[in-house]
Order: sequence, then C-alpha cells, then structure tokens
Amino acid sequence: MGVGKTFKKFPKTFWVANSIELFERWAWYGFFMLFANYLTGSSELGGLELSQAEEGHIMGIGTAFLYFLPILTGSIADKYGYKKVLFASFIIYTTAFIALPMFDSFWGVFAIFLYLAVGAALFKPVISATIAKTTTDETASIGFGIFYMMVNIGAFIGPMVTLLFKDAGYSFVFYISAGIVALNFILLFFYKEPERVVTIESLGASLKNVFVNIGQVLKDKKFVVFLFIVAGFWTMYNQLF
Repeated sequence: MGVGKTFKKFPKTFWVANSIELFERWAWYGFFMLFANYLTGSSELGGLELSQAEEGHIMGIGTAFLYFLPILTGSIADKYGYKKVLFASFIIYTTAFIALPMFDSFWGVFAIFLYLAVGAALFKPVISATIAKTTTDETASIGFGIFYMMVNIGAFIGPMVTLLFKDAGYSFVFYISAGIVALNFILLFFYKEPERVVTIESLGASLKNVFVNIGQVLKDKKFVVFLFIVAGFWTMYNQLF
C-alpha cells in the first residue's frame, strides 16, 4: 500500500488532533526549557532566586502530579466528552502561562505550576485516545508514528523559539507559550468528537474502577519491574531540566 493511500485512510479529526498535539508540545517545551533557570536565576536577569531545593520541589512534585493525574482525568473525559475536556485543558493552560509571571514566591509559583499540571493532565489521555480511535488495525502503526513525530517536532521548535526571545525576558517566553497553546481553540472548531462508550455509572464509580484496575495490573511482577526501569530512565531524563 502506498503512503499516499494510507494517509487518505485517516479521518480529518486525526490530523486535527496531531496539529493540536504539535502546538501543545511547542508551548510546553518552550516554557519548560527555561523554567528551571527562571526559578533559580538572578533577579537581575528576571529570575526568582529560589534555592535548588525549592526548584526541585516545584518541578519534581509538579511533574509527578502531571503524570499521575491522567489515570483519573481519562475517566473524566470518557464521562463528559473529549472536546469539553480539551477546551477546559486549554483554558487552564493559557491562564496558567499568563499567571506565572505574576507570582514570585515559592508557594505562589508552586500553586500555579500545579494548576498548569492539571491542564496538561486533562490533555494527555484525550489526545492519545483520539489517535487510537481515529486509527484502525491497518493504520495504527503509522498513525502513532505520525503522532510521535508531531510530539518531537513540537519539542524541537518550542525551545528554538524560546531561545530566540530569551533576551526579551521570561515573562515574554510565558506569554508566547500562552499564545501558541491558545491557537488550539481555533483547531477545536474542526475537532469532531470520536465515538466512545458512554456509561451510566457515576464519576465516583468510574474513578473507583480505575484504582481497582490499577491494583490488578500491579499484581503482575514483571510489569512492575518494567515500570521501575522506565521510571528510572525518566528520572535521569528530567535532570536535564
């Protein structure tokens, strides 16, 4: 099968979702690239002069919060709809980026970063599920390949743009990220809600089932070992920031 014919098999929502992912990663890595410098940098250069320990608490706990929450936010999306959750995510993203320069204390920045993490946690399971639901057994491999290519392109462009405007000040960098992620409000007009199974059970019951399923998965010792290995890699990777 030719590549062109394969591309034609993807619905419009697949391409919209990939474009959304591109802008979201661009905004995230554009901000995240310099966030540690912003927290610990000299006030003369626009930094907050927090300690390395305080910077570690903000970025470590906040990032852990971000990657744990999708376990729960995925259930919220299944219950209330992908498009609504994406809209809420972009509202949080945009307002968090705008609000970050308004706080200069440890607790203030910590609270805003946790708020930003909620927006990212709402986004992650929805966009991945959209890719899964807009591909088939025949197109899934190339579909997710395209998706992760968009992730990498966004992660490459974001820091490049950030470095171009670094001398304009950290606040300007945050506002650029707010503007980039806000472009996704336009793309949402072209986003069609994928088919999903709508359950009649309450959100509380759905979340309870999530933890029951986690318990079942963690009984697999080999999988738990695999999780520790992957967690070790990401722990080292995040030291880059």
